[in-house]
Amino acid sequence: MEENIEELINKAKDGNKMAFTQLICEIRHELYKIARCRLSCEDDIEDAVQETIISAFKNIKKLNKNELYKNWIIKILINKCNYIYKKNKDRNISFENHESKNFYYQNDKYDKLEEMDFYSILDGLSYDERLILTLFYLEDYSIKEISKILKKNENTIKTKLKRGKNKIKEKLLKGGN
Repeated sequence: MEENIEELINKAKDGNKMAFTQLICEIRHELYKIARCRLSCEDDIEDAVQETIISAFKNIKKLNKNELYKNWIIKILINKCNYIYKKNKDRNISFENHESKNFYYQNDKYDKLEEMDFYSILDGLSYDERLILTLFYLEDYSIKEISKILKKNENTIKTKLKRGKNKIKEKLLKGGN
């Protein structure tokens, strides 16, 4: 029988490594997707996730409200990603500096649309817009939850979400140019 998250968090706080490992296994894909919004180098993405896990393990006893576990670990991840991004700026090609690969839009605008992955669709958006769209669409966080994670006003989140969607729509309608 699978233990519930609350029990796992309590055991992890008591130093149970297996419980902590189970918690991480539950969200490892989310952590990767979120890190990929900020970092383009696979090694940096892996470093950010690993550093997040280490930091979370060392500090889980400081988590006051168990129900905020996911928000707490995502905040750690975002901080680790930002640190790695700044440290490796020369090596990282950010989405902001990356020119679109028009290979998706060769003959007909929508010929290869089904081949596009979520991250190629996000190409050209700001970091905040990519992060918010990822949290909203891939991870099913509500506007309110995203607002708490990013410590931004809900209206700001709504605006960036709408702006990001509009940029994607314009890009697709123009054939990616």
